[in-house]
Amino acid sequence: MDYKEILRKSIHFLGLSYIPAYEILGREKMIISVGAITLFAIFIEVLRHRYRILPEFLLRNYERKGIGAYIYFGIATFIITVLLPRNACFIGIIVGSLGDGVSGILKHSFKLSRPWASLGMLIASVLVIYILNLLSIQAFLAVIAGVAVERIERIGRHYINDNLSVPTVSAFVYQALEIVL
Repeated sequence: MDYKEILRKSIHFLGLSYIPAYEILGREKMIISVGAITLFAIFIEVLRHRYRILPEFLLRNYERKGIGAYIYFGIATFIITVLLPRNACFIGIIVGSLGDGVSGILKHSFKLSRPWASLGMLIASVLVIYILNLLSIQAFLAVIAGVAVERIERIGRHYINDNLSVPTVSAFVYQALEIVL
């Protein structure tokens, strides 16, 4: 078992603090907070590249030379917070933070195949959505969309960062289905 990967992915779970913060601060203050945190993360990213201030094991190989996953997640969180209502944001954060974290731990630490890791992502996301009393057909389909997007690693020669795609797709699919259904 890869304990460094569990530690690395446990940082994903910190994203769930968004939900109580949103409830306490409200949407407007949350937009400011997420924007400020993302800008601070970008500053840290610049320092990381220049001075190597983060432990190497926290970063995947492609992140060491490129952009850290936390930047993509911050941008995704800012986009959905600005553009979407509360429940859509919560769905995006749960799938992108918890679901993707669980999937990563199952794939990299427990060496499960991608389909099993995706199933873990689906179950963990639906369970927390249920606990928060947000479960609906729209939420379930948004989780499935997030799981599907997490499986896409590349389009052509372009890498698709799931820290950006999973929360945004899940949140936007949820909101679109809220409007349509």
